[in-house]
Amino acid sequence: MSGIDKKTMNLADIQSEYLGFPNPYKDAPSCRYDHRALVAYAQKVGKSINELSYEEKLAFVIK
Repeated sequence: MSGIDKKTMNLADIQSEYLGFPNPYKDAPSCRYDHRALVAYAQKVGKSINELSYEEKLAFVIK
């Protein structure tokens, strides 16, 4: 080692100063299905979302 400390720049720290952290409840991303209702249904029937059948998931698609 040469004894010289190199200062490094963390891009994530710099971006967070400018962008801040998104609030998913205030600015929810667009989605083709009702995710909250789908998660609630999966918990109600005791399955994960991946374990639900296509027909069960189809009921939560937004048209």
